[in-house]
Amino acid sequence: MTDQDGPVPADESASVVHHDATVQVAPLDAPLPPDAPEAPTASSAAELPAAGAPSAAAPRPSGRQRRSEWRRSEKARRYAARNSVRFPIFTRSVLLWMLIFALVGVAFGASGAFWWAHFNTEINQLRTDTQDFETRSQSASADIDKQKTDAEAEINNALKPLKGFLTETQTIQLSQVFAPSVYTVVTLDDQGRPSVGTAFSVVTSGNETLLLTSYSTVRAATVNPGPGINLRKNGTADIPASLVSWDPDHDMAVLRVAKGNIPVLDWAADDVLSQSLASRVFPVSGTGGNGATLTSGTLIDQSQAGFQHTAPLGNDFQGGPIVNADGKVLGMASLTYSPLGYDNGEIHFSPPVSAACSKVLNCGSGTRTAGTPGG
Repeated sequence: MTDQDGPVPADESASVVHHDATVQVAPLDAPLPPDAPEAPTASSAAELPAAGAPSAAAPRPSGRQRRSEWRRSEKARRYAARNSVRFPIFTRSVLLWMLIFALVGVAFGASGAFWWAHFNTEINQLRTDTQDFETRSQSASADIDKQKTDAEAEINNALKPLKGFLTETQTIQLSQVFAPSVYTVVTLDDQGRPSVGTAFSVVTSGNETLLLTSYSTVRAATVNPGPGINLRKNGTADIPASLVSWDPDHDMAVLRVAKGNIPVLDWAADDVLSQSLASRVFPVSGTGGNGATLTSGTLIDQSQAGFQHTAPLGNDFQGGPIVNADGKVLGMASLTYSPLGYDNGEIHFSPPVSAACSKVLNCGSGTRTAGTPGG
C-alpha cells in the first residue's frame, strides 16, 4: 500500500483493507515495540555527510525522537486509511438502495401482472356469460310472462266465488251503463189492470229495434183486439210497440219499436253460464231515476232449462236482463217461469237468454231477426 507521504512499512501496527476489509489502527499513545528503531532527528540529519563525502557513524536518535516520528507516521497512515475506505462505503449504500428499489419495483410489477391477468380472466368470463344474453333474456321474458299469466289465472280462479261480492256495489252503481238498453213496458192485463215489466234491446238497426220481454207482461196483447203496448223511459215520451212473437213456456216475447240504434247488451256464451254456479247475478229493471235499477243475488243452480237465483224481483223487473259481474246477459228475469211445474216462491227460475234464439228469434249465421209471428 502507498500513501501520499510515502510508503507504509509492512511491519507497522496498521492495516487497511479496501471495500469489505477492516482497518485496524493503533492508538497514538501506544508504546513502541522494544526493537523499534529510533526516528532520526533534525540535528542528526544535519550531521549526515554530504553526497560523496566519506561516511561517518550517525548518532542514534533518542527514544523521544523515535516515538515522535512514529506518531507522525501513524497519524499519516490513519488519514490515508480513512480516505481509502470512504468511497467504497458510499458505493455499498447506493447499491443497497438500488437493490431495495429494484425489489420494490419487481414486487409492484408482479402484483400488477397478477391483477391484470385476473382482470382479463374476469373480462373473458363476463364475455362468455353474456355471449347469449339476448337469447337468454328473451327466454326469461317469455318465462316471466307465462308465470304472470299463470299467476293471474290462479288468482282469478281463487277469487271467482268472491268476484260478484267484490263488484256488487260497483255494478249496481253503474246502472246508467245499462239504462240506454232497457225500457219499462206499460200495458194492461186480461182484467184491464196495469201490467208493467221491462224489455231490453236484442236487435237494432237504423230505424227499428227488437226487444225481448216477459210474455206474462204482454199476455193480454196476444189476442185481437188487445191492449196497446208502450215503452217508457224516465223523462221521455212513450214509444208505441207491437208484439211480434212469443213463447208462453219460456215466458218470452219480442216487441218491435220504430226507433233505431238502441244499444244491444252483450250475451254471455253458454259455457260462461255453465261455469257461473255460486256467482253473483244482477237483474236489471227499466225504472229508476238513472233509467235503470239493479238488484243482486246468487246463482244457486244451473241446468239446460235455465238457472235459479236468489235476487229479489218486483213486477217491473220481469222481462229484464239478468247480467253477471262482467255485464254479460245470462238470462231473462221472470216471475212465472216454472220448468219444474210448480212455483218456487222467492227462489226464481230464469230462462237462459240463448233460449230466445230457438223460441222467439232467428239467430242463424250470427245475426238475429224476428221469429215467426205468434206463439
